[in-house]
Amino acid sequence: MKKFTFDVKKTVSYWVEGAEYDLGVANAMFNARKYPYALFIGHLALEKLLKALVVKKKRAHAPFSHSLPYLLERAGIKMREPM
Repeated sequence: MKKFTFDVKKTVSYWVEGAEYDLGVANAMFNARKYPYALFIGHLALEKLLKALVVKKKRAHAPFSHSLPYLLERAGIKMREPM
């Protein structure tokens, strides 16, 4: 039986490439003055970048979550309190 090995580099690339594509879509929506869609797709891009960081740090698949605060926590990024 073949043993499965998790490819961190390939998985990080998957998330980063998806984020780059989404950012292009968000920019197109912004330029078309479709601001709610631009914001939504921008959120997806940020989510994918955070998932790439989680994969890189944890060396495991990213969690099934859309929560940016949760993904920040999993990536080890601390947010400052608002001023």
